[in-house]
Amino acid sequence: MAAESAFSGVPCCCMGGFFLLFGGSLAWYGGQQYILLQKMKNTPTSKVRSAAAGLVELFGKAKCKEPMESPISKAKCIYWNLNCEYYYTTRKSSGWRTFYSKHSSNQFFLEDDTGKMLVDPKDAQFNIPADFHSQGHMSDKAVFGLIPQKQLAPNVLEWLERDPPAKSAFIGQGGRDLRVTESFIAEDDPLYVLGSAEPIPGAMSDVKSENLMMKKGNDKILFITDSAENKFQGMMGIASWIYLILGLALFLGSLLAILASFAGIIGGL
Repeated sequence: MAAESAFSGVPCCCMGGFFLLFGGSLAWYGGQQYILLQKMKNTPTSKVRSAAAGLVELFGKAKCKEPMESPISKAKCIYWNLNCEYYYTTRKSSGWRTFYSKHSSNQFFLEDDTGKMLVDPKDAQFNIPADFHSQGHMSDKAVFGLIPQKQLAPNVLEWLERDPPAKSAFIGQGGRDLRVTESFIAEDDPLYVLGSAEPIPGAMSDVKSENLMMKKGNDKILFITDSAENKFQGMMGIASWIYLILGLALFLGSLLAILASFAGIIGGL
């Protein structure tokens, strides 16, 4: 009986371990966002013409390098992102879970009144609001076509017909409630970029900025948004502290719970 009582604390240790890792991850993310925010505050905004190699902050307008449209809204843009989710329910929880996502990877330009610079968005952290949202089902009828139900927007269904892999992923969700969110940065939108300006191999332009490209370099930073700088900095500052405080609270609480469980196990042996 003593051994059985001792090992009854093992599930508590497992749950504690999960929340320990989860809390640590939240705190780490909050710390990374705080560091990024400090980089933004300490890096002065440059003009394209005067930008030099290294960490650079630029603000201007978004310009396409090659014509591109967002998949659902068909908006002329420099970048788009799709996130598709299904609604799940279990005995203990419910919510939305991503089953399909996709984004563009085309290079584009940031242009101000002094010139333009190429941007490679690979591995960038984007901060852009949702531009389109649709929730519903693949069909407008349920239970062998007898019961009406809300269907996804027509332009979502049209996109699925043009994208067989996406359509296959949607069909795989059966009759679930689905949600589709599209975000994009339209051409001529305000554009803020913080990243490394690095030489373009083989570039020989007389204009210095045309020999550079913004990308994620040695600083491991590439942040892109279409919001005003003071607006997203305020939101990031609040969010980073929330993640830090909540993460540390979960981490320390879980650590204390694990230590208490181990003490109970050892005491019961």
